[in-house]
Amino acid sequence: MGENVQHSHFSEEDHQKFSRKLKENLDLLELLLSTPGFGKGSTSLGAELELDVIDSSGQTRWINDKLVNFAKDPQLTFEVNQYNVEYNLSPVPAAGRPFTRIGREISSKFKQLNTLAKKYDARAIMIGILPTLEERDIGQQATTECNRYYVLAEELEKLRSKPNRVEINGLDKLVINNAKLSAEGANTSFQLHLRTNPDEFSDVFNAAQLASAPALAISTNSPFFLQRRLWEETRIPLFKQLIEIHDSSQADTNGRASMGSDWVKEGVFELFRKSVEKYPVLIPECTDKNIKTTRISRLKSAPELAELRLHHGSIWHWNRAIYDPHGSGHIRIELRALPSGPSVIDMMANAAFLLGLTKGLQKRMTKIPGYMPFKQMNSNFYQAAQFGLDATFDWPKASGRSLQRITAASLIEELIPVAEDGLQQLQVKQDEIDNLLACIKGRVEKKMTGARWQLAIVKQLESKMSRKEALQKMISLYLELSDSNKPVHQWPLTC
Repeated sequence: MGENVQHSHFSEEDHQKFSRKLKENLDLLELLLSTPGFGKGSTSLGAELELDVIDSSGQTRWINDKLVNFAKDPQLTFEVNQYNVEYNLSPVPAAGRPFTRIGREISSKFKQLNTLAKKYDARAIMIGILPTLEERDIGQQATTECNRYYVLAEELEKLRSKPNRVEINGLDKLVINNAKLSAEGANTSFQLHLRTNPDEFSDVFNAAQLASAPALAISTNSPFFLQRRLWEETRIPLFKQLIEIHDSSQADTNGRASMGSDWVKEGVFELFRKSVEKYPVLIPECTDKNIKTTRISRLKSAPELAELRLHHGSIWHWNRAIYDPHGSGHIRIELRALPSGPSVIDMMANAAFLLGLTKGLQKRMTKIPGYMPFKQMNSNFYQAAQFGLDATFDWPKASGRSLQRITAASLIEELIPVAEDGLQQLQVKQDEIDNLLACIKGRVEKKMTGARWQLAIVKQLESKMSRKEALQKMISLYLELSDSNKPVHQWPLTC
């Protein structure tokens, strides 16, 4: 949800001033992107990992303030609710063994966090949605004491004409009337960042959009919410319906939480321009800096573009462009669809498959948007979230300019070599590629993901106990297996 803001209320004058500065920022970004050499550099990867904090019975522990304050780790931050934390992991070069490096950092940070949490009879868990959440955990009282979250919730409410309603239909049905933004604290994700040269942005971004459906289908890990069995990746419809102001159906491609409205045709600036033109400002907080120049060469460093970054950060597309002013400035793609967990090795396999597939599809993206309607890609994504490996996609054929109907499981088998090729283009070491894609192959062969493992274990346990007890016991087993760092397709299906 981004960094904190300083003010709680904003006047019409604040909105007008912010709009002016937003336009100035946009003009300056356009100049910056037209500067020869801007954003050029080696490909690097980054990640953010969101976690829940729980007690020995699998219930939430509202102590993120204590953990963040006592850890004194600049990479550890608060998240939406008092049982959520997030690590902003170190960027690494794509070449070599990037996933080993990211995985080792996660393991080290996770161990440190659990050592600290143990003092409060708590521990952290990597999971898309904690199945043991209760109503109290998604109410406003659960929100972290952070001004940004209160302002966002208030501004979203102002833009709505009626109380927000969440309705998700899966194996069970869930309806939340008058749903609050604090329910977003149920979601924890593993977000990836891919540094991209501006001159190849369109094809890489479109490839990431296309790759998101099969990558999500093989990575699902959020089948329960408030003890209901819903979508295999319930984070997706839950986040969408909590953030949207009007239509929250999956057919909507214009919302703040969507795949966007079309394939990118004109480069990264197109996305920033659309964010300014299409979406109402939620937090009109201006900086004191006033940069107006028609000559980028006059600037000693890349401009902050604080207002543009703040506004763009309040539009939560599943894949979005990031402008980063650090150093001489660069552009990244943030891939936001993957869940947290089940284990470190699983998350590294998910990342390798998605990033490898993105790079492997890149060359085909000059043609695919010409014959694959954007709505088909969008539909694939929500099919993946709902049905996982049983989803059916409309997917471009490897040869020719036409689409085929294919199940997610069959498609992923076909795409593993494409992901391997993409990882080789990124100059990832072959032993790392083989190790991580073996996890993807294993899941496809066994038709097993984190979501399916959770569902299978709870189904067994429910023959002996209540749903609530079954979920608590499942979480206990999940933690043990997650800590072992075995990939989920190797987890036992008996309990």
